[in-house]
Amino acid sequence: TCHGEESIHIGSASALRPQDHVFAQYREAGILMWRGFTLEQFCNQCFSNDLDLGRGRQMPVHYGCRALNYHTISSPLGTQLTQAVGAAYKLKLDHMASSSSSDNPKEAAIAIA
Repeated sequence: TCHGEESIHIGSASALRPQDHVFAQYREAGILMWRGFTLEQFCNQCFSNDLDLGRGRQMPVHYGCRALNYHTISSPLGTQLTQAVGAAYKLKLDHMASSSSSDNPKEAAIAIA
């Protein structure tokens, strides 16, 4: 079995900032919990009820939360890698644009898969 797999997610999540974007796979729900997603929200998503943030448009265990910068999980494993690369490039472009037009540049967000 996977003893300790959950602790790896929590350790990784603790190093991230709230503005950082996460592209996870279905076994990394610990990151979402670390960021504040509640057990009730997990249940709402699994049952696709009225309180589900995805409004029942996702398969169960395909969590996502825009407010927590946690992108919806894809079914096939590995697809989050290319999604994270695209998001990281967009974040870089946004950071470059905001840095050139500001006297006080802020730290850029990152994307992690």
